[in-house]
Amino acid sequence: MYKKKAALILISIIAVVISACSNNQEYSNTFKIGIVSNSNGKYNSYLDSIAMKGISRFAEEENLIKDKNYKLISTNSTKGFEKKITKMADSNYDLIIGIGNNLSTVLNKVAENNKSTKFGVIDSRVEKPNVISINFTEQDGSFLAGVIAAMKTKTKKIGFIGGDDNQIINRYKYGFISGVKSVNKEIEVLTAYSNTFNEPKTGSRIANDFFMKDVDIIFPVAGLTSKGVFTSAKKIRRSNQKEVWVIGADRNENKNGLPENVTLFSLVKRIDQAVYDLAKQTKSNEFHGGKTLIYGLNEDGIKLKMADNNVEEPILVKVKEYKEKIQKGALVVPSNKEEYLQFKEKLI
Repeated sequence: MYKKKAALILISIIAVVISACSNNQEYSNTFKIGIVSNSNGKYNSYLDSIAMKGISRFAEEENLIKDKNYKLISTNSTKGFEKKITKMADSNYDLIIGIGNNLSTVLNKVAENNKSTKFGVIDSRVEKPNVISINFTEQDGSFLAGVIAAMKTKTKKIGFIGGDDNQIINRYKYGFISGVKSVNKEIEVLTAYSNTFNEPKTGSRIANDFFMKDVDIIFPVAGLTSKGVFTSAKKIRRSNQKEVWVIGADRNENKNGLPENVTLFSLVKRIDQAVYDLAKQTKSNEFHGGKTLIYGLNEDGIKLKMADNNVEEPILVKVKEYKEKIQKGALVVPSNKEEYLQFKEKLI
C-alpha cells in the first residue's frame, strides 16, 4: 500500500512539473514579432535576408517559432504596406518593424491608430511615442570606401552606381566621392543611377560602359542589380586578366566576386543588428518610443568587411586615421550634394 501511494505521489509530482514546463513554454512563445518591408519588388529579398539574420538570431535565443511567433512580409506598394502592418497590429503583435525609406507618412498614420502597439522603422523617421526610428550613417562608411578606392585605383577612374536617386543612396554616393577626393582631387568619379534594384542586366550594361571608359573600381549600391556589375568584372578578369574591382554594399559580397576574386571589400550595413536590438529591447520591457537611433561607425552599424587580403596594410592604416577622425567628430562627412560641394571647396 505504501509503495502504491508513493508511486501515485511521484506520478502526481511529475505531472505537475510537466504541466508547469508546458505552461512556461507556452507563455514564452506568446511573444510575436512582425517585419514588413517596402523596398522595391525583388530588392526586398536582398534587404530582407539581412533583417532575417537578426530576427533568426533572436528567435533562436528565445525559442520562437517561425510564422507562429515571427514572420517577414514583403510588399511593393505603400497601400500594401499599410494593409499588412495594420493586420499585424490587429493581431496583437508585440513588435512590428517596417523597413524602407518611404514609410514615414503611412507608419505615422498606423502608429497613431494603434497607440498600444510598439513599432520600429528602419531607414525612415516617425516621431510617435510608440515608434523607434533607426537610421544609418551610410555616408561615413562610404567615405572610408572612397579612401580605399582612391588609394587602390591604377587608372585614376572610379565608378559609382546607385539603384535610385533618393536620400539614402545619395548618402552612399556623396560620402564615397568625398572619400575619393580627400585622397586625390584629380581622380575622376563616374556616377549613374540604374533606376532599378532588381535587374542584373542593367547593372552589367552600366558596368561595361564604365569599364570601357577605363574605370577599374566600381561601387554599386543597387541591390540585385549589383550582381550584373560583379558578372561584368569577372568576365573581364577571365578574358584579359585586367585588374578590375567591385565594392560590395549592404552585406558581405565576397562570394559574388568568386572565383575570380573581384570583390575588393564590402561595406556592411547592420540591419540585422538593428532588428535584433529592437526585439531584445521590446522583450526586456526596455522599449522607449519616440526616439531616433543612429547606427554609425561608433555603434558598429556600418563596417568594412575585407576580402582575401585585397586591401594592403598601408591603405588600412590610412583608413583607420580617417575613421578615428569621423568617430571623434573631427571630420563631418557630406550626406548630400549641397554638403559635398561645400566640403569640396575646403579640400587642399
